[in-house]
Amino acid sequence: RGVAALYPEHCQIQARRDAKILSPKDLKGKRVAVGPLGSGTEQNAMQILEVYGLTFADLAKVERLTAAESSDYLKDGRIDAAFYTVGVGASALVDTAMMSDTVIVPIDEAHAEMLIKKYPFFSKAKVPKGSYKGVDQDVPTVAVLAIIVAKAELEEDVVYKITKALFENLKSIESAHAKGKEVKLETATVGIPIPFHPGAERFYKEKGLK
Repeated sequence: RGVAALYPEHCQIQARRDAKILSPKDLKGKRVAVGPLGSGTEQNAMQILEVYGLTFADLAKVERLTAAESSDYLKDGRIDAAFYTVGVGASALVDTAMMSDTVIVPIDEAHAEMLIKKYPFFSKAKVPKGSYKGVDQDVPTVAVLAIIVAKAELEEDVVYKITKALFENLKSIESAHAKGKEVKLETATVGIPIPFHPGAERFYKEKGLK
């Protein structure tokens, strides 16, 4: 069950500049990291490739790597590109851009709209210029929502206390995480595609949120 919407996580494709990948369609025949097996990143990679008419079978090599491993492989030239579903400014991408010549591959508006039509949990987004070394203009992409979920059978009171603790300590979260300032009570119930846990629902009703 849903507990809280946190912040958008951007689908970012980071590629070595010398691989000449200008669009996701150029990933055909390339060596690509798609995230760990069964991860959200892997699913997003599959979905993005799909709207460009590609599958993992079209890639020269598919590497299922963590963000840190993908960064190392890109820097070493062992892969041409990597998919990440993370907040903008994630350390793996910053580090790769500092240590090697990379680009963020755009997802154009037409394909973003195709993606949203088929998978409504996506939304249009952008990687702002200056987010990474070499990114000198805004790059269009898509994002998914990072959310907190709980097992349906978890006690209502426990989930209520978790939700309450989260939103009563936003200042601490802001100071601890780069995306913390994006976590807001007023957007906590927006965009969650599953029913809310009764414990979370009780907290939001107390706060006058639907």
